[in-house]
Amino acid sequence: MSRLLAIAAAVTLGVTLVGCGDASGPRLDPDVAGAPAWGGCRDRSVGFLDYAVGARGEPTVRAALAPYRTDGDHVVVVPARPHQNRRWLLVDDANLIHTSLEVEHDRHGWLVGLVERCAH
Repeated sequence: MSRLLAIAAAVTLGVTLVGCGDASGPRLDPDVAGAPAWGGCRDRSVGFLDYAVGARGEPTVRAALAPYRTDGDHVVVVPARPHQNRRWLLVDDANLIHTSLEVEHDRHGWLVGLVERCAH
């Protein structure tokens, strides 16, 4: 009987521990935890910037992005993929993209080559 009671206690403890899971990490709202999104933006405008040969860029990516930033936003870098350049997404606190940029670097500095924004 005591052996059966010990087995039942062990099984109960095991089920309890598995059921609790790892609660040590923070829980995030899926909208905030997911990838940044354009939100309700249905139409986006894209501008390509062309520079004269030898145009001076900014000394850092941060400086190149500065004119497009808004108070409280943060930068999410999306790595390059086949047929798609690396992108710098400017994202607000709700994880909504307000601007997407392609930034290029050459011996003259960092230059923004593409700007994408919601058209409304």
